[in-house]
Amino acid sequence: MKESYKESFQLILSLIYVAFVIAGISGISYSLFRPGGWVSNWLGNVWSMEMHYLVMAIPIFVISIVVIKKWLNGIFASSKGDTVVNLLMGVLLLAGVYFSGSYFFF
Repeated sequence: MKESYKESFQLILSLIYVAFVIAGISGISYSLFRPGGWVSNWLGNVWSMEMHYLVMAIPIFVISIVVIKKWLNGIFASSKGDTVVNLLMGVLLLAGVYFSGSYFFF
C-alpha cells in the first residue's frame, strides 16, 4: 500500500517535471521567435508574421516529442544520465517555472 503512494507521487512529480520542461521550451521559443522577440531584434524585420509562427512551432513540436519520448522511456528518472543533459534539463525546468509564473501571475 505504501509503495503505491510512492509510485503515484513519483508519477505526479514526473508529470509536473515534463510539463515545466515543455513550458520552458515553449517560453524560450516564443521569446526567440515572436514578432518583437530576440531573433527579430537581432535580424531586424526580415521575417513576416506567418514565418514567425511556423519557425516557432517546429522546434516546440520536435523538442516536445523528444522530451515526452525520453520521459516515457524512463531516462529522466535514472540517475546515470550525462551531466550536460542534466544541466540542460535543469535550465529548461527553471525556464518553465519562470515562464509559467510570469504567465499566470503577471
